[in-house]
Amino acid sequence: MKLLKNYPVDLKTMLPYIVAVGLFLMMSVIYVHPILGGKQLLQPDIVKFQGMAKEISDFREVTGEEALWTNSMFGGMPAFQISVVWKYNIANFFHNVMTLWLPRPADMIFLYFAGFFIFLLLLKVNPWVALVGSLAFAFSSYHFIIIQAGHNSKAVAIAYMAPVLASVIYAFRGKLLAGGLLFAIFMGLQVFANHYQITYYLGIMVFLYGLFELYHHYKEKLLARYFKAIAVLVGGLIIALGINIGSLWATFTFAEETMRGGSELTVGDREPTEGLSKDYITQWSYGLGETFSLLIPNVKGGATGALDNNPVAMEAVEPAFRSFVAQQNHYWGNQPFTSGPVYVGAIVLFLFFLGVFYLKGPLKWGLLLSAILAILLSWGYNFPSFTGFFIEHIPLYDSFRAVTMILVIVELAVPALAVLFLQQLVNNPGIIKWNSREFLGAFALTAGLAFLFFIMPKAFFSFTSNHEAEFFAGQIAQNPQAEGQIRNFLMNLENARVAVFKADAIRSFLFVLAASVAVLLFVSKKIKILAFLLVLGSLITLDMWPVNNRYLNENHFQPRRNVETPFRPTEANLQILQDRDLHFRVFNTTVNTFNESSTSWFHRSIGGYHGAKLQRFQDIIDKHLTVAQVNMNVLNMLNTKYFIVPGENQQPQARLNPEAMGNAWFVTDLRMVENADEEILALNDFNPDTTAIIDRRFSAYVEGKQFQPDTLATIQLMEYAPNRLRYQYQTATQQVAVFSEIFYPHDWKVTINGEPAGNFRVNYILRALVIPAGSGEIIFEFRPAAYFTGSRVSWFFSTLLLLLVAAYLWRQILKNRKKPVMEEFDKQ
Repeated sequence: MKLLKNYPVDLKTMLPYIVAVGLFLMMSVIYVHPILGGKQLLQPDIVKFQGMAKEISDFREVTGEEALWTNSMFGGMPAFQISVVWKYNIANFFHNVMTLWLPRPADMIFLYFAGFFIFLLLLKVNPWVALVGSLAFAFSSYHFIIIQAGHNSKAVAIAYMAPVLASVIYAFRGKLLAGGLLFAIFMGLQVFANHYQITYYLGIMVFLYGLFELYHHYKEKLLARYFKAIAVLVGGLIIALGINIGSLWATFTFAEETMRGGSELTVGDREPTEGLSKDYITQWSYGLGETFSLLIPNVKGGATGALDNNPVAMEAVEPAFRSFVAQQNHYWGNQPFTSGPVYVGAIVLFLFFLGVFYLKGPLKWGLLLSAILAILLSWGYNFPSFTGFFIEHIPLYDSFRAVTMILVIVELAVPALAVLFLQQLVNNPGIIKWNSREFLGAFALTAGLAFLFFIMPKAFFSFTSNHEAEFFAGQIAQNPQAEGQIRNFLMNLENARVAVFKADAIRSFLFVLAASVAVLLFVSKKIKILAFLLVLGSLITLDMWPVNNRYLNENHFQPRRNVETPFRPTEANLQILQDRDLHFRVFNTTVNTFNESSTSWFHRSIGGYHGAKLQRFQDIIDKHLTVAQVNMNVLNMLNTKYFIVPGENQQPQARLNPEAMGNAWFVTDLRMVENADEEILALNDFNPDTTAIIDRRFSAYVEGKQFQPDTLATIQLMEYAPNRLRYQYQTATQQVAVFSEIFYPHDWKVTINGEPAGNFRVNYILRALVIPAGSGEIIFEFRPAAYFTGSRVSWFFSTLLLLLVAAYLWRQILKNRKKPVMEEFDKQ
């Protein structure tokens, strides 16, 4: 207590921090105010997550243990990228502190604010300016769109981008110990968020900024300081990776076996792949014109949906065409569909351009180059040469899909430069003259463009998508006599969309105009600093909050019961649930089988929903479980005991499959093939009851061994858990047993009567085992070293990080015990 007396609390100094935290809390809760009435946000992707994670969460609730493997979808797969709790990772605690234990989704909105506020404070931005800047960053439209969609890990990873970058900057500016520790904490939280695509994009930003810092330090003859900072950051990175080693290790191992790892098949014209295909990566690509959504949210109509929901659009349509136009898409860009635009705010973009013109130094150039690179890469197939170069030559770039996601870099770089300029403006209002080239240039690039687009929209933009243009051209070619009517319809459709576009264009113009007036009033000393910041913060909020409300609003909240139990059982589900067999699978044909999780909520499904399913199972889907043709041999060997099919009035109905092979069986015919191509093709014509197809790579398991039929041999599943299967067997001769379980080459431990045994792959995706003559038990247990060893390593690094933080704080207390704490902070 004696030490605390040396740190008197200065309420005046603390006021902006208290106000900021209070305002962030208030705005976070107000935005999602239905949670105060007991409702919860219904997030489509979280609903799908709940379905695929049901077996895992039920197992955790009953046993207190982690399942690590689940059979609830795609026949079975590791649970690492679904729902695993890494309880020895200190990042769990740090994340709760950062979000103040707020309920979801208020916690993520608060984290947007808090993360950017910390970023700006570490860059020595005045806390009042930092408060305004946090509004500018947090209210970027994409941040709220992904919350509504349920991309929670992405939202958390985005929120931690800014403080990670700030820690790097802090270290390069000479604050080595503090910078290194902060980097260890925030980078640990970034990795903990478990969205490696966002972390990868953050790495691009840090790399580019680091290059400019290298040049700056070289120029200033400070290379020794630069490499000290690098050393400290590497140390912080080791700790950050150390506390997350389990999830990283598991993900790395798992990724090799997933679609990210590619396929070895060369059937037909197919080439073996490493990473995702170019078409898959670029399926969601931003159009060149769509990039103006940074300034005008509805530049391409915003989100996919019907035009009849927009009264502005319908007023521009002739009455005779309203019912037809009302059914058309509100979005007319070229992405397959979208939940909304990337809008960074017209005012924020105006300040960004002022920052580009006025700011100097490596941080400016690092942020600016990152933003330009991100925009170019977001164009995807619209800039094929540039995108193709990155896919083919930049490490890991081909591991991620949806190139539009890289615009998260722009969403960080734009408000960062905007607020750094605002800080410079507050420090030196005289830098701006209303008639300067810089001020007029920024105004022209924002308000000027918005107004030009408003008065001449058709001169710059098309108001039909490429797909629509091709479709209607085909309609005219097929029905020439209807050309006049079709063109009248298209004219009305265009008028509706132009009205939508113009409403947002003039809106952005007016907000930039208002902000520029506020700037000029401040620099001419007509208003004081706090009044200026209050006006600017209010304008930014009034601009961006309503745009976000288009995509996340009170209509997206539902009663708690609807959210926590999102799926209702059909009569088919109830009928199947009466079957007391330990383990079997269900094939649901009444849904989009391989892109849904309702079946996984109730049963162990052949289908499912996951962006990183095992590649071998994807190959099976592509070759044997297509809409055009379903291979019953494959479904039988996967122990598909029930089909859910349309019944009377299209109501789902359960149908028993008497040909399902069960959990395990003995085979008498071993068919050796030379490679994966032959193995998957052999499934077209074989009897899974008697035959196992073996890739030559596994021949050592069976060559030189004698297998004699035994018609009385038995093998039966006795106990089932997601990560542990126990069988009993009895046979008079050595046998090969096939199990209806997905083969995964890592971490499944197999014992026969307590002695280790090796399982091998058959039938492209199943497990097999050589069983000795006699009787006994077989146990398959999933024991990934990534989890068990990784947890111990995580505990070590978590403890180390806590000790380092405690040692640093104690050192600061002893060093500055006679100085007020805020005075020391200000000096830093």
